[in-house]
Amino acid sequence: MGDKNQHKIFKAMEKPGFYPHPVQQIEIRDTHISKVFLTGEYVYKVKKPLDLGFLDFSTLEKRRFYCDREISLNRRLTHDIYLDVVAITLNNDKYGLGKGGRTEEYAVRMRQLPHARSLQQMIKARKITQADMADLGRQLAQFYMETPESKDLGVEAPWQNVFDACNENFRQTKHFCNTLLDRETWETIQGATISFLKGHRTHFIHRFNAGKFRDCHGDLRTGHVYFTDKGIQIIDCIEFNDRLRHIDVINDLAFLLMDLDFHGEQGLGDCLLNAFLRQTDDTKAFLMMALYKCYRAFVRCKVNCILLSSNELQAKETATAKNHALKYLDLSYQYALQFSRPRIWVVCGMPATGKSTIAKALAQILEIEPIRSDRVRKKIFGLKPHESGGEVFEEKIYSASAGSLTYGKLLCLAQQEIANGHSVILDATFSRAKHREHLISLAKGKGIKPIFLECTAPEETIKERLMGRESTPSISDARLDHFESFKARYEPFACDENARHILVDTTLPLDKCIRQILIRAFRKEKNDPVQGGRYV
Repeated sequence: MGDKNQHKIFKAMEKPGFYPHPVQQIEIRDTHISKVFLTGEYVYKVKKPLDLGFLDFSTLEKRRFYCDREISLNRRLTHDIYLDVVAITLNNDKYGLGKGGRTEEYAVRMRQLPHARSLQQMIKARKITQADMADLGRQLAQFYMETPESKDLGVEAPWQNVFDACNENFRQTKHFCNTLLDRETWETIQGATISFLKGHRTHFIHRFNAGKFRDCHGDLRTGHVYFTDKGIQIIDCIEFNDRLRHIDVINDLAFLLMDLDFHGEQGLGDCLLNAFLRQTDDTKAFLMMALYKCYRAFVRCKVNCILLSSNELQAKETATAKNHALKYLDLSYQYALQFSRPRIWVVCGMPATGKSTIAKALAQILEIEPIRSDRVRKKIFGLKPHESGGEVFEEKIYSASAGSLTYGKLLCLAQQEIANGHSVILDATFSRAKHREHLISLAKGKGIKPIFLECTAPEETIKERLMGRESTPSISDARLDHFESFKARYEPFACDENARHILVDTTLPLDKCIRQILIRAFRKEKNDPVQGGRYV
């Protein structure tokens, strides 16, 4: 069927008498691939006769096939919403829904969901809660664990699909740099993305082998999530291209997290992500999260650019599309900075506060070998790791001059890793403000904000841990007798805009500590606004 005949069908569907049920008002929504008619009780969705390469609705048979696919796939995340596929027929020169005659078109019939109950609208109305987001996170985690693995993709396909999709985005938006988009920002995103993909191919292989590529939703946005009296309903998954749906579960979730960032709701995103991680324990996802969020934000930038180039928008719509295109570009740029720059993690705090436990767990997730000050110090002075360096602190290898040597060496090792483009984890007390300042100064010269993870615990807990070292071998020479001396010389943290400071309560379960660290560390800070693709 050509556009002309379908246009006649659309005109007929604009009239209440077309429908076999009472209709007071019809609302029409037009997308680039479908026409949607909201009638109050039901929604009718008709696919346009298009062949865009990544989708093919060019024949009536294909449109019928994908209508059936839309019903079956979307029933996975909804209940009693996707009803059936109905035939649009022509009988005596009059179009109708299944009234006999020749079938001219097909429509997906759904129950109409209340617009005000979408996550997007509930955010605007300030009616969404952290508990709602936690419920959503758990439901998505359960869905991802139950949906089939994408075993037929082949081990190389996951990387290739993302690489091709990103390259396609850059090809399709390059000419907008002459008019709408900031070229330097665009080039930064492109360079960072391609470089990351080429350098981290094994991450995709590992996640594929771990069963993280599954038959997902594909278009998970705030406008597609509804909180109803019958529970959470998630509509409009991608049915027209399996490649765009068989993806990393974090790629799927990243779209929704990015959308929440776009709406200024990082806190809600944190609740969602925390609930998801509690169910799945997929902390390795943080290796890929920023890349996927960057990709998703850039896709939305592209969509708005294409909308602007269509010249079919009204003045108000044009202004909105332009604003959104630039905002998504800025957001994509922020994510690109996250995954393209090395990070300096400093796990610090009083002795026996759990620094090495945190550093080891973090290192396992981020695939970084931690640099521990106890080892560095003893190596400088020719001692073996478990060989004692002296019973009196602030003497011998723990004198002020020895401390300066040790922290100087730590900074040199960190600088070497950063120069090679690698992130680094430093495991040391950093009890002196001057040692923190030296590290911050080094990081600032590289355009990096070090992340200080200050481990804390009640005094009685610290003392119990120190007492335990009397019977258990430890590389650290800190003992209970040294507690008061450590406490007296430990200088509290002062605010510094060139560093991040996160308190870690190590009396909490280790998995909870790590989740909280990663969620906070990988989010954009409120005091880091962007404008025109540049930090200001």
